[in-house]
Amino acid sequence: MNSHHSSVCGLLLSFLIVCPGAAWSQQQWRNLQSDWLFEVMPQAISFSQKSGSPPVIRAFSDPEQEQLIGLVFTTPDIPPEEVGFSGPLHLLVGMDLEGVLTGTKVLYYTESYRSFRGDFVEDAGFTQQLTNKSIADAFRLGTDIDTISRATITSWALTRGVRNAARRVAEAYLINSEFSQTARSEISALETFAQLDWSGLIDAGLVRQFSTQLAERAKLDIAVAYMGHGRLGDMLIGSRAYSNLERTLSEQAVEGNLLLLGLRGSTARLQQKRLALIQNETLFRPDQGNILFAGTGEDGKIAGQASLAVAMVMPEAVNPREAFRLVYGTGTDLDPFASFDEVHYQLPASLSDFLYGSDHEAAAATLSASKADPDSLWILLRSILVATLLLVAAVHLQRKLKLGE
Repeated sequence: MNSHHSSVCGLLLSFLIVCPGAAWSQQQWRNLQSDWLFEVMPQAISFSQKSGSPPVIRAFSDPEQEQLIGLVFTTPDIPPEEVGFSGPLHLLVGMDLEGVLTGTKVLYYTESYRSFRGDFVEDAGFTQQLTNKSIADAFRLGTDIDTISRATITSWALTRGVRNAARRVAEAYLINSEFSQTARSEISALETFAQLDWSGLIDAGLVRQFSTQLAERAKLDIAVAYMGHGRLGDMLIGSRAYSNLERTLSEQAVEGNLLLLGLRGSTARLQQKRLALIQNETLFRPDQGNILFAGTGEDGKIAGQASLAVAMVMPEAVNPREAFRLVYGTGTDLDPFASFDEVHYQLPASLSDFLYGSDHEAAAATLSASKADPDSLWILLRSILVATLLLVAAVHLQRKLKLGE
């Protein structure tokens, strides 16, 4: 062994001697204690060994292990892991057969400010909020889950890590649960698009492209795609980039339909104030702060097709089911939309039906809304009555005419 290798090994050995707990704590998810299992699945009497793909521990309500009541798993076993402020977080999670969380335990995390804040995750009782939550819930910070003070990134990573891991386990094992059935339906609806490459997505209408000429002969190529669904986001820009985007939206309390803009060329010259949507000849500018960084185009379908990805939160007044235009203003600073370059966009019919329901379903929803609103119901009934009277009058008039003949 040369001196360099000896130095490295010596340094590692010194670290393990001085900080044995640090190395051990990072491996706690591989060496689970039985009382931890009961902590996240208190209704259980016995547990199996870890097995399956993804790996899970089965929980039973009897010592003979005949009555399965839930599953226990660790987030490092189900990548990709969410990353906190300073590194990954390892969690132990229990879930019953209906997709409801029975308990969550933090096994390991490291944060730069933990040295003076202590175990702020457990002290804040954060994981207790996750108990009894269904994996079908949104897990939104600040809405149905209170964030840890001064630890938004950690809160997000914990919440999203538990949710995503539990959903993957449910899809693999709880095949008859409502969530799994919905997930299979979503995957099936998007399967056609998932099998296409970038050029195929353009042919299918999910992606549209155009170019705009900037100052000093600089050119900017813009690809546009609707990204108003989590599985679409994962497919288009990758799960990591989409998770980061969702975290940013959550931190800024911004909601709305998302458009993906994939940029190539002189991306540094992009002026956000020149981006807008036009629908029914009305121009809508996105609110300030509603154009957000969405990655560098390294993962997902956009990989290799753009050097920068941004997301636009569509103005609320724009109906994504109807055709609209994305424009980039080329006019003067005083009136950037005196002239513009544009691309027309229309959601593919199959995707529109999947996201928003068919026209028949929309009509049914309108009727349901009318039933819920007494005034609307009265208007509907009166219209039916008038139509019926007119029909009766027409029949009587026809009979009189025949008698006259």
